[in-house]
Amino acid sequence: MNVFSCYVDVERFLGLPVKELVRFLVCLPYHLRIPTIVLIANFFQHVDKTKDFIEFERTKREEFFNSIPLKEHSKTRLWKLLKNFFLKHSENLSGKEIPQNDLIALRKGRLFEELVFNLGPINRKAVTLTCLHCQPMVNRKKLKIFCNKKDLSSKNIDVAFWGRNYVEGFECKGNVEFFIRLGMGNSERSRKVKEKILYLHLLSKELKRYFSDVHIYLASFAPEIDINFSISTCKKWVKEYCGNEKLQFRIITVKDFLKEI
Repeated sequence: MNVFSCYVDVERFLGLPVKELVRFLVCLPYHLRIPTIVLIANFFQHVDKTKDFIEFERTKREEFFNSIPLKEHSKTRLWKLLKNFFLKHSENLSGKEIPQNDLIALRKGRLFEELVFNLGPINRKAVTLTCLHCQPMVNRKKLKIFCNKKDLSSKNIDVAFWGRNYVEGFECKGNVEFFIRLGMGNSERSRKVKEKILYLHLLSKELKRYFSDVHIYLASFAPEIDINFSISTCKKWVKEYCGNEKLQFRIITVKDFLKEI
């Protein structure tokens, strides 16, 4: 029987503001968790940097506060956590302060990954092990992923869950539609976006050679995206680089994820 596992090269940065916000959201009762996380996800689509948060706090805090479906003390706690998320400073390993907007971008990237890691998997009965930021392995060897002789094997996925003959993997993005639109040019960044899409497609295809039940997701923290555009663009790239094949991964939003777990 084939055995799935994960190789973790470098542990990524995760600070206290992310940990505390994730812990708060994960521990909410189920009926409050979904609307609160979706509200936070929408909030993050409009508040991106320190100056955005300060302006939001000055002009829209009360309206936002009233829309939170929690009791007063929980609302106050959540706002404090969001304030720490945007305003609390941090240093890198060498003791140098990280520029605040760069720090916020790091935190936002980790937030959705940690929510998926803590709330997933979608199929709990099939999963016994889990890992963050890993390169998939089969039978103790890293999978080799190639596209037209281009080696994509060094890429990874953000969250992996697995069990006997079962693999569930997530690539988490703040906004999948925005991410895909970045891939529509000819820049180096565009090339990397296309390679990630091709990697997810080929990874799923390769894993299905070894395991009967494989589910790879490209997940968007933004609740409202143009799913049809995102899927059709990914299909176009797969057809261009891999031939006329069925897309082997699924695009979902945070709403889809929360409904399915």
